[in-house]
Amino acid sequence: MSHWSSLRGHLEQREMFQRAISRGRLSQAYLFIGPDGIGKQQFAHRLAQYLLCHAPTSDALEACHACAACRPFLAAAHPDFLWVGCPEGKRELPIELIVGPKERRGQEGLCHDLSVRPLASSRKIAIINDADLMNEASGNALLKTLEEPPDRAMLFLIGSNLDAMLPTIRSRCQLVRFSPLCMTDIVELLLEQGLVSSRDDADFAAALSEGSLTVARQLVEPHLRSLRSTLYLGLGQRNFSGLSLSKSLMEQIDKISADTPAQRVNILWVIRFAVEFYRATLLRLCRMELQGNAWASPIPEASTFADRVGSSDAGIERVGLLIDRAVTAVSQIDQNLSISLTLDALFDDFAKISRSLETVR
Repeated sequence: MSHWSSLRGHLEQREMFQRAISRGRLSQAYLFIGPDGIGKQQFAHRLAQYLLCHAPTSDALEACHACAACRPFLAAAHPDFLWVGCPEGKRELPIELIVGPKERRGQEGLCHDLSVRPLASSRKIAIINDADLMNEASGNALLKTLEEPPDRAMLFLIGSNLDAMLPTIRSRCQLVRFSPLCMTDIVELLLEQGLVSSRDDADFAAALSEGSLTVARQLVEPHLRSLRSTLYLGLGQRNFSGLSLSKSLMEQIDKISADTPAQRVNILWVIRFAVEFYRATLLRLCRMELQGNAWASPIPEASTFADRVGSSDAGIERVGLLIDRAVTAVSQIDQNLSISLTLDALFDDFAKISRSLETVR
């Protein structure tokens, strides 16, 4: 079985490396840039195994999985494969991982390990995950290695934000851009990994994931599903109380959030779910206007709401106002305004505009 078969997408990048290898034109440093959760690290890991393999298949980037290099690689024990990433709970990639602690600076860390002669293969390969989280000190510490890479050394830097990378780092790496996964791939991965109980749940998570499996996995977590259900049930009711709905959502958010930053993340999800609710409403209204049919929205509560609103021009315009109001709330959260007050004001406005919608038919 191909070790690429479980990795979705990125065929263009794979073909690019096949051509570079066949022509003997591999660079010593690559920068993989693309959204989180799309498989960049998995791609680099599979490519590293192929490059270290003693008996690879030349035309398909396939490692043999059985040689004296593949066996320890698969057991995460290959002496010539190095990996560093941002430690859990940290916001920056520490300089100690790059060049060692102060008392051993230059005698430990990734750069030192890369400079040591390979033990089991013809080259050493390092993956730096979260490379866009390097601060100026750690980036500058890596720079010397990028400027004068050791013989038989190869680096893969992985990040999601190109603008956060030091220009000196970017200029010394060959940039490889990775695109989000398609919805079909996200759906199939959610189903294959048993993360959802139905294709409908997978379809919904994929539609909101922006091509990231990491985001899709978050969307199918029970606490977000519960928030979404509470929200949609409330928004679909006639003459709902915005302040009551806001209070109910805030109580749930308080239970599942460990601190204020976590609260902000969950509230942003709630706002995003609201945008999807009103987008689904808008789509149903437009379908009704153009086709006069009873097209079913993927959000049943949005269908109920749309049917009450009707497909008049005024109704469609005011649903657009609801989406605009949600976008404004995202901006307010980003500006660190009060979480509870922002949510109260948002849902109070949702309720007022919704009541006006049901009188315009």
